[in-house]
Amino acid sequence: MSFKVLLKKDWKQVSLLWMLLVFLGIVAYTLPVWTQMQSFDEQVREIQANPEEFAEWYGDNVTNPSVEELFSPQYSYFIGDLQTLIPYGGVIFLYIIFGFLMASVLIGSERNSQMSDFAMSLPFNRNQLYISKWLIGTSGIIVSSLIGGPLMLWVIHSSRYSFLMDGHTLQVAGLVGFMLLTGIAVFSLALWMGSFGGEAVSQVLWSVVALLFPVGIILLIQGSIYAVAQNTSGVYGLFERAMESVFLRVISPLANVFNVDTFNMFTDNTVWEDFMTVAMLSAISFIILSFVLGLWMFNRAPQENNGRFFMFTNWLWLVHVIMVVCFAMLGGIILANLSYPTNSILYLIGFVIGGFLAHLLAKRLLYRLNLKLKS
Repeated sequence: MSFKVLLKKDWKQVSLLWMLLVFLGIVAYTLPVWTQMQSFDEQVREIQANPEEFAEWYGDNVTNPSVEELFSPQYSYFIGDLQTLIPYGGVIFLYIIFGFLMASVLIGSERNSQMSDFAMSLPFNRNQLYISKWLIGTSGIIVSSLIGGPLMLWVIHSSRYSFLMDGHTLQVAGLVGFMLLTGIAVFSLALWMGSFGGEAVSQVLWSVVALLFPVGIILLIQGSIYAVAQNTSGVYGLFERAMESVFLRVISPLANVFNVDTFNMFTDNTVWEDFMTVAMLSAISFIILSFVLGLWMFNRAPQENNGRFFMFTNWLWLVHVIMVVCFAMLGGIILANLSYPTNSILYLIGFVIGGFLAHLLAKRLLYRLNLKLKS
């Protein structure tokens, strides 16, 4: 049987989400640029209509300034720059939401409806099943970026603020490429989590945990040290270096996104070089890592555990321990910060309460919960 048959099957499952992603991706790339330009227009008209109110920032030039002069960095009144035009956060947020949704439909929803049993009976191995789903999902992210990114560039170039792009077209194109890679990385992560969650909802929950965990565990440890020791000497510097480390950026798309300096990218060559080497290569490395691990885990996911919150029963004890420890630290931090300065006794009380509640939750989710599947 042709591999195209498998692609068509997966396409039918996710076609509506795929087309909605492409449409919203184009909107996310272009609409914020247009609205920001409208804001620029309002501020420019206000300055030109009331020059005396802005004389202390622009001096004599404010009486008859050009648009380019109003955006000159030599003046202290800030209207905006190229960085404010690029919808960096909005596009990545859209890719996170749709990456989780598409992955849960392609794997989790199949398990909900027991279509996964039918898929396993087809003359394809699990590698082919997984690759088909990955190709369908990533193609939506690629198409939305390849249409939305150039349209965004065209909107800026065809506007009265095109001078902001002078000499920076390559940097903006690179940022579009990074947003595309981040979208693929998040989708690859969510598809990988389909091997752990036994149905759609649990797959989304594990995807959220996997996205937050590398950064979240560092913040929990940092908050716990501060709450207990009440001494931040050297602590913040240590954890700041950990957050900026290449290792964390490779294993966490979220950390990689947070470490991209979009403000100085267009003015500092060092920042641009760091972006093209560390940020881009970290995104590509995570895609490869998550794809390989996802393929490996998908081949080993026990089909008989469909519907369970966590598929691998041999690992339940480890997940249980991690849940208890993380929730215990969170409970301790929350309770310790009710007083100022933080109180170590309150931290210990919150640690015990948070750990106990997490233990009860883990017993319910990991050992007893088996969601009803459609026959």
